[in-house]
Amino acid sequence: MTRVPAARTSPRPVPSTSPAAAGEPLRVALVGAGPRALGVLDRLGVHAASLARPMEVHVVDPHPPGSGRVWRPDQHPLLWMNSRAADVTVFPDETSTLTGEVRPGPTLFAWLSEHRDRLARQFAAAGQEELRREVLAVREGTFVSRALGSRYLAAAWRRVVDGLPATASLHVRATRAVDLLDAPDGGQVLHLEDGTALAVDAVLLAQGHPDVEPGPRERELQRLAAGHGLTYLAPAYTSDLHTAGDLDALRPGEDVLVLGMGLAFVDLLVLVGEGRGGRFSPGPDGGLVYEPSGAEPVLHVGSRRGVPYRSKITYELVERPPLPRWFTVEGARELAGRLGRPLGLRADVWPLVARELAGAHYHELFARHPERTRVPAAEFERAFAAAPWGSAELDALLARAVPACEDRLDLHRLDRPLDGWSGADATAVGARVAEHVAADVARRGDPRHSADAAVFAALLSCYVTTAELARQGLLDARSAAVDVDGWWHGFFSYVASGPPPQRLQQLLALHRAGLVRFLGADAAVDLDPATGTWRGRAGSGPGVVHARALVDARLPPPGVARTTDPLLRALHARGEALEQEFRDPGGVVVTGGRLAVDAHQRLALAGGGAHPRRFAAGPWVAGGGWAAAFARPRLDAGFFRLNDALALDLLAAAGSGDPAAGGLSAAGRPRGR
Repeated sequence: MTRVPAARTSPRPVPSTSPAAAGEPLRVALVGAGPRALGVLDRLGVHAASLARPMEVHVVDPHPPGSGRVWRPDQHPLLWMNSRAADVTVFPDETSTLTGEVRPGPTLFAWLSEHRDRLARQFAAAGQEELRREVLAVREGTFVSRALGSRYLAAAWRRVVDGLPATASLHVRATRAVDLLDAPDGGQVLHLEDGTALAVDAVLLAQGHPDVEPGPRERELQRLAAGHGLTYLAPAYTSDLHTAGDLDALRPGEDVLVLGMGLAFVDLLVLVGEGRGGRFSPGPDGGLVYEPSGAEPVLHVGSRRGVPYRSKITYELVERPPLPRWFTVEGARELAGRLGRPLGLRADVWPLVARELAGAHYHELFARHPERTRVPAAEFERAFAAAPWGSAELDALLARAVPACEDRLDLHRLDRPLDGWSGADATAVGARVAEHVAADVARRGDPRHSADAAVFAALLSCYVTTAELARQGLLDARSAAVDVDGWWHGFFSYVASGPPPQRLQQLLALHRAGLVRFLGADAAVDLDPATGTWRGRAGSGPGVVHARALVDARLPPPGVARTTDPLLRALHARGEALEQEFRDPGGVVVTGGRLAVDAHQRLALAGGGAHPRRFAAGPWVAGGGWAAAFARPRLDAGFFRLNDALALDLLAAAGSGDPAAGGLSAAGRPRGR
């Protein structure tokens, strides 16, 4: 069992306010009402309780408070959250390092367990039979539906609101923010779609995942589709496509080409399969059998890797490996000093990351499975630390100390399992991918391979450290603007943020039923001028597939310059909301697409510097290591430290227009470690 420290608080000061201004409230606006806003509101309440002035908070979002858009309750009940019920919380706990009081609350599983019977009665009365059955069956390891998870978020919102001090007032406005202007006195005027103009002192943008206009590639595919009577679904949130009826264009029985095998693809699979009336049942071999409804299309799916994201690990480590050891902010800063330049993510940082991942892997292997090793653990640790990464010396050590290939960490094979392989035909490719998926599900559920879980823990540590290097300017331009949010985030998501194993078992059942066919790796689609149809092929085999419909099953990438969010559009047009941008040593400007902020999460300005009263946080914000909507309990999650820092900075800015006036410095922020 992992040991955790007792409750801790950091010595960060709470902003003070002048007694002379005690009658004037500090006015804060939160744009967005999802889990980030919920967490920041909780910390605002904690810190406002000790202020001499009252606090007024305005929350602006057309979607329900607590859940926001992504976790709203009206989604299809077959769409799941991507974490186990016991691993989801929006409340800090005794391990959280925060300034001021820590107000704990239940995890998702604890809340559902406490309210199970009441929720079941409510769902029965509302005719929501699927949700009634679901809540009665929830266990710690259950991946609950987003529709059920939204009830937890709504209850968490009520709990936070009930905990606000008597000096705080809250106003929830179910509309959109469309513009944000400076008032003559330095305050902020937030304009809403319903015509309201809110006068506030500080604003946090926490809209989550705004939509974007199609890019050049998507516009060209839309043009081709329109000119040839074809269907093309551009990158979007699959739940939104379902709500809008766009998935109805995928006709029963027809061939559909799908690019992308991540979480957007998993949602697509659910909605056009079981969501159209098909059923899964246990098979004689322990797998699943899919019984089609006849309304399903036939999905021909491929991607760069040619395989879906790795399955979620379904067991717990006995003890977390010592982290970090090889890849730390301090070590990276020292390396940059020795090199006399910013670090490249692939050339300079990746060897440190790889050693951290491998160190965790072999630490767990030698500690928990010594019978599969051939040298004493202490001897291996010394030799592993001394051998240069990627050297023949290290290879020889691993061959001598770890005899079984399956017990050695091969990061390239982990990332690209089909690399260098090709099949004779589509059948061979399909069999190879299906074999890979089945083996991955089995391995990630087997504690004999607990070294995989140690790699997962190390990857989380490395992900946070990498984000901190980007924030501190220790990475070179291309790495900070492109590689962190591109290649590195993709690798992290593929290994650490894959679907529940049940989803991959369902994928295999659909494949056996002939409703999913695998194209393989390096898949690409173009228009066949001879047939006027989409043509799909991949590097894993010689087969070609023609189809009338094409789905880009990917989430739309961030792009402040292309967003459809009216507030961000207005700010960007005036140079008050910028895409993250770097200039490389040759003077070339590299743009990352995410919203540029400073070390206090304040919006960067076109003329230089940052706006003292405007803040932003979330998956669209550059350099953030804590963009996730939730935290795992009892791990001192950075999600809560960022919420705490934002609350303090918002109050400081509301009182003086400058977070530094509250005694806060970039170096002292309780950010990810």
